Amino acid sequence: MDMLSRLNGLIGKDGLLKTTPAGEFRFTFRAVHPPANLPSSETDENAFQLAITRSEFTVQFADGTLIDGSNTKRVSGFYISKIY
Repeated sequence: MDMLSRLNGLIGKDGLLKTTPAGEFRFTFRAVHPPANLPSSETDENAFQLAITRSEFTVQFADGTLIDGSNTKRVSGFYISKIY
């Protein structure tokens, strides 16, 4: 499976987004926005974690959580602390 397919496989999964100082917010992945230079052939776990960190994601927050008045945001994978 290539890297883009693995990233797209995150859509529909839940995770936690770290924020400071509020803690973490639960969310669901809605879309993936990978970087332009995403390696397509590397599929080991370290490469996948790096691809997550370098990508952006549209997420929907759970339980009525609003950030800047919205329950959906485009966020950097750098701030994702856990994926379920």
